[in-house]
Amino acid sequence: MMRCGSFCPNLRDRIQPWLRDYDRLQSFAIILIYIQIGCALIGSLGALYNGVLLVNLAIALFALVAIESSSQSLGRTYAFLLFCAVLLDISWFILFSHEIWNISTEDYTTFFIFSVKLTLAMQIIGFIVRLSSSLLWIQIYRLGASYVDAASREAEFDLRNSFLSPATPAVVRQCSSSNEILGGSIYDPAYYSSLFEDGQENKYLYGVC
Repeated sequence: MMRCGSFCPNLRDRIQPWLRDYDRLQSFAIILIYIQIGCALIGSLGALYNGVLLVNLAIALFALVAIESSSQSLGRTYAFLLFCAVLLDISWFILFSHEIWNISTEDYTTFFIFSVKLTLAMQIIGFIVRLSSSLLWIQIYRLGASYVDAASREAEFDLRNSFLSPATPAVVRQCSSSNEILGGSIYDPAYYSSLFEDGQENKYLYGVC
């Protein structure tokens, strides 16, 4: 009892920082996607009932594209497809799992039965991985949302400080980053005045800037 009581808090202390690490969770989620791809490829070797595995393979490949492109719209689409895949797995189990498990050895060969049961086994593993992946993506979304909220609060805090002390380093840093995004020295008077040919107008614009 003492060992179990001391082991459980230590395990919880190790898991909680890992669940709060965005990069580690995303890396593990990608590993789960590769496991789903492997299960779908192996299960597609079955002689029958392998259509759902091909659908899961397409969804897993789409997930890799969504992650590599870092597109929010593709990410939301993958979340919807993952939910549909879980429902499809449940429907597939209800319709075909009992029939596959009790397949008759008199009507089919041994290799045929082995391939079909291999499809069932890969589907079970893929379903468990997809459920784990869905919970993992929910945690990743929560961490991402909290990170965005913290960044927005920090930006608002910097803006409040700018009213008190306009020359704070945060405001200067924001101005420099915005200039780089807008094209470097687009607000530089020398660069701005080079767009005009009249020297008098250039001096006037320089004074206005």
